[in-house]
Amino acid sequence: MRAFGLFLLTILFAVTGPTQAVAQDTPTFGTSLSLTFVDETGLTDMNGAALDLCHLAQGRSLLGQGVWVTSKGYVLAPNQCLSDDYFTLTGLQLVQAQADGDIAADVPAAPEMTAAQIIDRARGYTFMALVGGVIVLLGLVVFVILRRRAAVRRYYETLAAEEEAGAAA
Repeated sequence: MRAFGLFLLTILFAVTGPTQAVAQDTPTFGTSLSLTFVDETGLTDMNGAALDLCHLAQGRSLLGQGVWVTSKGYVLAPNQCLSDDYFTLTGLQLVQAQADGDIAADVPAAPEMTAAQIIDRARGYTFMALVGGVIVLLGLVVFVILRRRAAVRRYYETLAAEEEAGAAA
């Protein structure tokens, strides 16, 4: 039983370790923001750098796996959205920029989730289902082992009681 506990502890450390979360740039627990490039714009920031239209998404993660992704709307960011700095863009500002020709008219008013964001969320659910399945299977194995030990113990107790009754008679 001690080896089984060490095995579970090893699995826990392997799952919650930082290696996968660092490789994905996803925190082990909590939330993170991500920018996805949507389109180039004719807008610039105060320094004259070109700003691009980006979709801001907030992801929630558990054990380094994306569990939920929420759209936070459009933002403007430099360097094709490869920046940590961005300017929020309201719906009214988007309509005005489209009317001025700075943003393409075919950009929808509400951003849509990309396939990568949807796959990340599905991967997180799949991971959680696998972890849950493994926990249930381990629980069943422990249950079966404990029942079997109890049955063997009862068998030997019954056998010993019959031998004592046979010796007394």
